[in-house]
Amino acid sequence: MGKSDLLKDSMKSGLDGLLSSTKKSPQKKEATPLKTEKEPAVHCNFVIDKSVHTRMKFLAIEKNMSLRDIVNEAMKEYLEKNGK
Repeated sequence: MGKSDLLKDSMKSGLDGLLSSTKKSPQKKEATPLKTEKEPAVHCNFVIDKSVHTRMKFLAIEKNMSLRDIVNEAMKEYLEKNGK
C-alpha cells in the first residue's frame, strides 16, 4: 500500500478520523505517580497550502503521530530556532 493509499484511507472517515476520544483508557495505578502538569491547549483555525497539508499528513502517517502533534513539534522547533 503506497503513501497515497494510506492518505486516502485515513481521509475517508472525514471529520471523525481527525477526532479522538476524550475518554481515558483504564491504566494501572502506580504507587507514587509523578505529577506532570499538562499545558492547556487552545483551538486555532488557520489556512495553509493544500500541498503543505498533504505533506504534513503523510509525515504524520509515517511517524504514527497525529497532525496536531506534528504541527506542535514544528512550531516549537521554529520558535527555538528563532530565539523566542
